[in-house]
Amino acid sequence: MLSRRQLRVKVLQALYAYFQSDKKELPAAERELTRSIEKVHELYIYILQFIVELGEADLADAGELHHKYFPDQEELKAILRLNQFGFVKELQQSSSYAAQVKRWKTTWQKDHELVRKLFLEIKRSPEYRSFITGAATDEKMFLQQVLKNQVEDSEVMQHHIEEENMFWSEDLSFVLHMVSRTIRQFYETGKLEVMETYRDEQDDKAFIRTLFSQTVLHNKEYEEAVSERTQNWDLERIAMMDILILKMALSELIHFPGIPVKVSINEYIEISKDFSTPKSKQFINGIIDKLAIDYKKSGKIVKTGRGLME
Repeated sequence: MLSRRQLRVKVLQALYAYFQSDKKELPAAERELTRSIEKVHELYIYILQFIVELGEADLADAGELHHKYFPDQEELKAILRLNQFGFVKELQQSSSYAAQVKRWKTTWQKDHELVRKLFLEIKRSPEYRSFITGAATDEKMFLQQVLKNQVEDSEVMQHHIEEENMFWSEDLSFVLHMVSRTIRQFYETGKLEVMETYRDEQDDKAFIRTLFSQTVLHNKEYEEAVSERTQNWDLERIAMMDILILKMALSELIHFPGIPVKVSINEYIEISKDFSTPKSKQFINGIIDKLAIDYKKSGKIVKTGRGLME
C-alpha cells in the first residue's frame, strides 16, 4: 500500500496538473487523483506479474533444451531455476494475487517477446549460472537484482511501461519499492502478503480528498500568506513547486488536527528534496516554520488529541 508520503506526492502532482490546466473542475480533478493512485497499485500487480512471467519463460526455456542437438549440460542438470523460486511459486498459488490480476485485468500475453528478451539477459548473467549449478541460493537478492537490472535500469522496460500507461513511468520508483518490500517480507516471514492500494481505504481517501480540495479552495488565502512571508523574494521567481508545497503544508497544518505540526513540516521538507530545486529544502523549512507560528497565533492551527496539544 502507498504510504502517507506517497499519497502526499500524488496530491502534489494532481495539484500541479490542476493549476496548470485551463479547465479547473474540482470534482473531475479529484476523480483523476483517485484514478492516478489506483494506477500505482495496478502497476504494482503488473510488475509482480512480470516476475511470474519470467518464471514461465525459464520453464519454457528448460523444455526447449531437450530439442537441442548440443544442450548445455549444466542447464540440463539445473538444481534451481526461476520458476522454482519460493516467491514465484507462492505468487502462482496466491488467491489474493489472482484476485488483483482479475481486478486490474493486467496481462503480459501480447508481450511474450519482451519477457523472453529480458529473461535471456538474466540467463546470460553469472548470477543465474550460480543458481542453476547450486553455487548460490539467495533467492531474495537475485530477485532484487532482477528488479534493478531488468526493470529499473532497462531502457526497453522503461519504454514499454511508458507506452502501456501514461501514469506508470512517474510512479515506477514507488512501485519498485513496494515490490521489493513484498519480496523481502516473504523471505523474512515465509508469508506472501500482496499489498492493497491503501492501508486504510476510508481514512486514506478522506486524507487525499481533504488535502487536495482544501488546498484548492484556500489557494488565494495561502498564496497571500506565502507572499507576506517571502517579501524579500520575487514570488514569480520562486519555483511553482515550492509554492505548491507550502500551500499543501498549510492546508495539512490547518485541516488535519490529528497530525503533529512537526510531522507535517518534516514530510514536506522531504518531498521538496525530490520534487523541487536543490535550495528548496532550506527555503521551505524557513517559510513553513514562520507560517506555522503565524497560524498558531491566529488560532487557525489547533491540534487535538493526546500528545498533540501545544
